[in-house]
Amino acid sequence: MILKRVIHSIFILLMVGGVSFFALGHSDLPTLLEDVNKDGVVNIQDLVLVATSFGQPRDRNAAQDPDVNRDGIVNVLDLVRVSSSFGQTAPDENAAYHDIQEYIFDKSCANSVCHAAPANAGSLSLTYGLSYEDLVGRVPQNPAAAAAGMKLVDPGNPDNSFLLTKLIGPTAPEQGARMPFGGGVLHNGKIEAIRTWIEAGAPQNSKVVGIGDLGVLRDPDEVFEPPAPPLPGEGYQLRLPPFQIEPGTEREIYYATQITDESGNPVEGDIFINRVEIFYPAGSHHFIIYRFTEEGLANGVPERGITPGIGVNSADPFRELDPEDPQVLGNFGVDRLFVVGTQTDDTLFEFPEGVGLRMPGDTVYDLNSHYINLLGDETLIGETYVNIYTIPEEEVQYEAIEIFVSNRSINVPPGVTRVSKMTWYVEDELERRGHDPAAELSVFLLTSHMHRHGELFEINQRSTGDLLHRSIAYDNAPITRFEPILRLGPDDGLRFQCTHNNYDTNEPLIFGLTSEDEMCIIFGYYYIPAESAGEIIK
Repeated sequence: MILKRVIHSIFILLMVGGVSFFALGHSDLPTLLEDVNKDGVVNIQDLVLVATSFGQPRDRNAAQDPDVNRDGIVNVLDLVRVSSSFGQTAPDENAAYHDIQEYIFDKSCANSVCHAAPANAGSLSLTYGLSYEDLVGRVPQNPAAAAAGMKLVDPGNPDNSFLLTKLIGPTAPEQGARMPFGGGVLHNGKIEAIRTWIEAGAPQNSKVVGIGDLGVLRDPDEVFEPPAPPLPGEGYQLRLPPFQIEPGTEREIYYATQITDESGNPVEGDIFINRVEIFYPAGSHHFIIYRFTEEGLANGVPERGITPGIGVNSADPFRELDPEDPQVLGNFGVDRLFVVGTQTDDTLFEFPEGVGLRMPGDTVYDLNSHYINLLGDETLIGETYVNIYTIPEEEVQYEAIEIFVSNRSINVPPGVTRVSKMTWYVEDELERRGHDPAAELSVFLLTSHMHRHGELFEINQRSTGDLLHRSIAYDNAPITRFEPILRLGPDDGLRFQCTHNNYDTNEPLIFGLTSEDEMCIIFGYYYIPAESAGEIIK
């Protein structure tokens, strides 16, 4: 009877339209948590699964998780989320198979002379949208493998999966050559990821425990091609020089630099950035551009902690983060301020027409790169190129302003899942920046950042409760672009919350800078009429 009443109440809620869950015309949400049974659509079946588990604590190891909001118990909040998402379909951007497609097949296999049109070698296409059907349960065309009863991918049975055999290297000559053919071998971590995925039953639309961030695994023979700089008059190029990351380690470094004109001198006056492209070879957890404040320069932060032996060129002055004493390299918000950042090795940030991010031409930038080589057996070389494109000041109608808000109040005891919440107020932002106090902020991009214990990140509009951004991928959060633009008045703001679990350590999980600490950060951009914008914070 209670179950019927709960479901009936939810249907009433649906009928009257009392809950608004999605917002403002974007559709890049990762795999829907509300799709409890993982069939690709949110419907009555998911509602029933939540309702039948009503009042029960969360089982983190269950294949189907009705604790939709990940707060540790199945309750009416989960019912509301499922009901208000009815009809939504779940893309597979956060599935293990999607990562295998993006970082293995797309990168090493799906080209026109191998496993893509027109060749489709072995009648096998490994292109997006076709590869799963062509692999799972299919008999290989290789006669020896077929005679042995192998499948290209035999769910639950890696040793009988010819795909894995080809990637490892066949031991029988009649099974052909190792793949990728003529393209070098894959990183061992990628091969083990495919083995783990097959062992888990080769699911198409869900995560698999034990598969980490494939984006930080660089294949042994992979070659990085530096991009050409912007043409003269169109912009500038910043470069973080090559540095070394020894096998079995990770390294986070800072490097101070400036943009220069064609004569090699600092640029005079202000520049207005309308587009930023970031390129680096695989292996990076993140790359961030900060700018030093006048106080940071006066404090001598660019000269602090310079560590020899990091750069390929010993003359390059790298500063390495010491997690035990991060203050040595200065304080965020005092000595340096955020400009732009990414976790993807080929990133484009393009601002709307007429919108420019204003920077003094002589700004000293602090380039922050974090590379991971924990699974490597050779020294990794990291580097980054940044192409900054500008527009003339007379074309600037609106000034872009960066949003960077960090909730440091994270404290998750061992064996616990805990939610950290924070609100960013427009009124406070207007005052801090010196904007017109009656101005409206036009948000055009938001994204988020957590570390590996992060399970769920959500940003909601303060005034309406609308969901603006969601991420359940700590290592590759989606970038949410708003079309139409999200307008926030002086009385509005952004509420955001992070869910972290601490089931594999014996110490409290707190905010920190290493991959084993945690973070809860939103960043993005808004624009404001140029005449309403305050002075740039120096």
